[in-house]
Amino acid sequence: MVYLTLKNAKQDNWNETYENIKRIIAKEFERHSYLLKSDVLTDEQKDRYKKVMNFQETSVDYTDGISDLTEYLKRYFKEDCIVIIDEYDTPIQSGYIEGYHETVINFMKSILVKSFKDNKALKQAVLTGIMKVAQESIFSDFNNPLVCTVLSEEFSDKFGFTENEVENMAKYLGYENHLNNIKKWYNGYIFGLNTIIYNPWSIIKFMYNPNNGLKPYWINTSDNRMIKDVMQLDKAEGKKVVEKLIKGEDVSKVIEENIVYQSIKDNPDAAWSFLLHAGYLKAYGSEKVRYKFQYKLAIPNIEIQTIYEDMIIDYFKEDENTLENLQNIIKTLEEANIEKFERIVKDLYLKQVSHNDVKSAQRSIDELEETEQDKKYESFHHGFMLGLFVLVGEKYRVESNKEYGLGRPDIVLIPKDIKNTAYTLELKWESTKGPKSLEKLTKEAVNQIKEKKYKEGLAAIYNCKKIVCIGIGFKGKELKM
Repeated sequence: MVYLTLKNAKQDNWNETYENIKRIIAKEFERHSYLLKSDVLTDEQKDRYKKVMNFQETSVDYTDGISDLTEYLKRYFKEDCIVIIDEYDTPIQSGYIEGYHETVINFMKSILVKSFKDNKALKQAVLTGIMKVAQESIFSDFNNPLVCTVLSEEFSDKFGFTENEVENMAKYLGYENHLNNIKKWYNGYIFGLNTIIYNPWSIIKFMYNPNNGLKPYWINTSDNRMIKDVMQLDKAEGKKVVEKLIKGEDVSKVIEENIVYQSIKDNPDAAWSFLLHAGYLKAYGSEKVRYKFQYKLAIPNIEIQTIYEDMIIDYFKEDENTLENLQNIIKTLEEANIEKFERIVKDLYLKQVSHNDVKSAQRSIDELEETEQDKKYESFHHGFMLGLFVLVGEKYRVESNKEYGLGRPDIVLIPKDIKNTAYTLELKWESTKGPKSLEKLTKEAVNQIKEKKYKEGLAAIYNCKKIVCIGIGFKGKELKM
């Protein structure tokens, strides 16, 4: 058997990644170095074999490496060879992130085609990775490989621990009292139609010593950049979706099983599909929409939610004052210092929101009907504010567009301790070309709070000590409360 794992072949440049792959191949040659003592290799082949082990061969010899090794092993054992390549697409993903994508694609295609296409010494090959990247042309020369993804029913219980296996493991080790917390932290992946799967790495790490606590054991920092790429595709939509996910809600997206890495930069469907296949989302409830399938997506468990929350905080950390401002948002509200609250939000808004995020929403003064683009960028302002409270409002339950009184306030903060103050916020938006001033927009927001009786609606449900109502107007990148 030939076994390679490319999980560490993810350097920030091609030269170092290539050297890493050479070492991985050389190490497998060294594992089978008993072949050098046999008579199955010619003197010339033994010379090449030694050069591969000593990193002295050309790139062609390394792309031929697996094919050559399987041939030598067949001669030695008189049987066809099995080849396993674990995390084959790790260098491809790294190439996408670090900018050497085309080079690594060409190299990996050469290795895989030479190893698996018409290799008469090959009995069977297994590749594991995040996804099938068929359209990258890596597999274009293969003859119908069997492909299994997280959406496939085949082998759906083979890629992690099933719920029954985790329960038996906890019982065997005497950790049954931890099961409820284990399920909250590490459960939630769904393979195929309905097979619940636990991340084996996280379960093993926790079971090794529960006294170390429940924490995110599985974090791939390179993949986290993909989440940011998704948000950068369309900040209005991306942030809105991530904020819904963090709140425990699901979103519906068309999922692609064949991904072109380059399309992640341009195609939101491909980007969300990547996050599903990479383990950052779970999918269920499929529905056919024309020729494609749409799934409900959600964050699988607390472990993955911590990654999203940390990522969004990092997203705001463009300068040293930003994180401090984030932490002060709730504090200034609780101190009834609305003027300081306004200054902090305005500062964050000016620093974090690009002019490009709102300029597309400009409409002419004469335009009578609100366009879909307007709605989209109004939701951007709503999403920005909602995101701030989702991040720092651990003492509050954050609600969005939920019915109170005679309408639906944009954002409501319900204190978990009813002795504390509740807050309701109404937002109004106008393009820079529109006739309304910030003062008028703010007044409209306050009047809506009064007319729709948001305060009375809140008071009727929650016996809060106090309810503070805030109207906010947005115009371009300016805001007023």
